[in-house]
Amino acid sequence: MDSDSAIQYQGRQARRQGSEQRRKAILEAALRIIVREGIRNVRHRAVAKEADVPLSATTYYFKDISDLITDAFTLFVEQAMNEVIGPFRDQVFAMLDGMNPEAFADPAARENMVNTIADMTVAFIAGEVENKRDHLVAEQAFMHEAVLDERLRELAQVYNDQQIEVLRLACEKLGTPNPGHDAEMIMAIFYRTEYQMLIANGQKDRDEIRDRLRHGLGLMVGRGKA
Repeated sequence: MDSDSAIQYQGRQARRQGSEQRRKAILEAALRIIVREGIRNVRHRAVAKEADVPLSATTYYFKDISDLITDAFTLFVEQAMNEVIGPFRDQVFAMLDGMNPEAFADPAARENMVNTIADMTVAFIAGEVENKRDHLVAEQAFMHEAVLDERLRELAQVYNDQQIEVLRLACEKLGTPNPGHDAEMIMAIFYRTEYQMLIANGQKDRDEIRDRLRHGLGLMVGRGKA
């Protein structure tokens, strides 16, 4: 699936730079309301007040709330790909490219690699919860809404596919037996960990999270290299 084909805005498109800035401000305001108050509190009047624009501006760009919510999540996906998924991919690949795959045949080398990846992943997730909590809350809302709104399902699939592809390529570099399935397993651990840390307000025991990641990674790498 072409990711660009799914990332399509529904509302009226801006024709001038100033108009595009106002349109984006409206979408960002909608996302802030979703994070702070929940998706059902997204209303034209509330969004206009949050964005500090006239009510007529929101109704001009978005004929109904459904279009506004859909485009807010479209903006979320665009920003996530550039600001979260891309940097994480670069960080992971830089680390893996610096490793010698031949050394993985040694049990001690495998264990050291698993520990390094687990430590890096825990630090990344903890940093997301501490510094980008709004992003994770918006992500949870987006995934839930995609179950209810068929217009968001293809976009949600593209978002998931982008993350899975990063992990699949990482698993290929690690030599796991089934990179596609292993990537899905790691992604499930990520989502569960992020959710648990969100509802625990970031107070989830990091050692417990690290042990869970080490266990899953150890099983995959061990099967691939033993």
